[in-house]
Amino acid sequence: MLKNIFSNWLGLVVLGLISVVLTPAMVHGLGPLYYGMWALVGSLVDYSGMLDMGMRATLFRYVAFFRGANQRDSLNQTFATGMLIAAGTTIITFLAFLGLGFILPSFFKFSGADKTTFSFVTILMGTSVALAFPGQFLSAYLRGMERFDLYNVGMIVHGILRAVTLLILLKLGYGVLALSASTVGLAVLFLGVHFLMVKWADPELHLSFKNLSWQRTKEMCNFGFYSFVNNSGETLRYYTDSFVIGRMLSVALVTPFSVATRLTEYFKMLVGGISGPIMVRLSALSGQGNDEELKEEFLRSTRFSMLLSIFVGGILLVDGRMLISLWMGPNLLTSYPILVALTVAYIITWGQIPCPMLLFARARHHRAISWWTLGEGIANLALSILWAPKLGLLGVALGTAVPLMVSKLVIQPYYVLKDIGLSVGVYFWRGLSRALMVAVIFMSVSWYLVEHYAGNAGFLTLILVCCWQTGFFLLLCMSLGLAKADRTTVRAAAKDFAMSLGVARRM
Repeated sequence: MLKNIFSNWLGLVVLGLISVVLTPAMVHGLGPLYYGMWALVGSLVDYSGMLDMGMRATLFRYVAFFRGANQRDSLNQTFATGMLIAAGTTIITFLAFLGLGFILPSFFKFSGADKTTFSFVTILMGTSVALAFPGQFLSAYLRGMERFDLYNVGMIVHGILRAVTLLILLKLGYGVLALSASTVGLAVLFLGVHFLMVKWADPELHLSFKNLSWQRTKEMCNFGFYSFVNNSGETLRYYTDSFVIGRMLSVALVTPFSVATRLTEYFKMLVGGISGPIMVRLSALSGQGNDEELKEEFLRSTRFSMLLSIFVGGILLVDGRMLISLWMGPNLLTSYPILVALTVAYIITWGQIPCPMLLFARARHHRAISWWTLGEGIANLALSILWAPKLGLLGVALGTAVPLMVSKLVIQPYYVLKDIGLSVGVYFWRGLSRALMVAVIFMSVSWYLVEHYAGNAGFLTLILVCCWQTGFFLLLCMSLGLAKADRTTVRAAAKDFAMSLGVARRM
């Protein structure tokens, strides 16, 4: 599992670096209005993820489950069902964005040439996401097969090619329309690439309509429906804020909010990089019926995920003001309070990422937690609309953070601990307590040193600060944060990694 996590992190680090370079180039190259337009449609594209009816997560879970149970025929049935649904999703998505291209410009109060531009941007980016759906289903199959290496190679190459294309177009003086059109061509190219990677990862895979099973389809659609309900809540939580800002405040204010959410996206990407391997591992153990090992894996995963979440979130809280100033300029420091509100909630959420992974891996209580997540998303939207006129951008951020913390601190643990048969005390002491001790020490020392010695920092200072923070956090993890068995696992993984590089043999 650690190999898959490292593979995910490599991909996410590369994509994160690409985004760090690309975001300011696009903000300054397009200007506040047109970048706000790009970010607004980007949020709409993210929102369209609900159109897959939860089938990507379903395909991922079922592939991991049947692979763990060594059921070849069931894998073929799952793949055939998933790709048929992907084809239907592509058609529905294209038609939906075609309609939205005519409706949304007036909704967001665009007029004249900007109205036409926004319409075409919506249709073009909608076409690209429609074409990307089959590729995303193929990616889900790769991850279910534990081929995160191939999945991440495809993601890295796509990210690099996309960034280079956008930068060249900006350099040549093209605007938001040309950038949107380029995403369509890239979607077509990588659909073929993902299909080749799936065949490489699973040569025994047989795609045929004969593999379609009505029983399997009903089973997957039932699971997929509740995955869809859960994803709907997640989407309302993460991707509606731009719409609230664009409608109730102004499209130009989407830009400072987007700076904060871009940083929290890096948080989600890095910590979320462990969710896929955890899901595969828990699904495989569930398929094998090994409940005791499943409990131990769940607690161990929780220790690692909470430590990682505290590390990434802590750096954003402590260094966020310095980072925003150096990255985007002092004029966008208004993004920092938004970043703080979101980061605190995300530490709680992503530190407990094994919880929802366990529920969906076992396909028990996922129905109830899905409805709760949808309710949380609706509360998020309602509170954002309520607080935006009074508190501005911070009100929108709090509309996201408050329901999220209530859900993850109370509702989610109740269902998870009930499902797996663990007490609150065992979950706290064996899953969370070590990470919380590390958090108190790490945040206290880091905040004191950064506040007193950062001064008028440059990029070199920021890099040095992050380096000593990383070293200090690793020291705390090895001495306090990890159990004895965890330290043994980490040392073994480090040795395996060193041997793969040829270092261990030379030492």
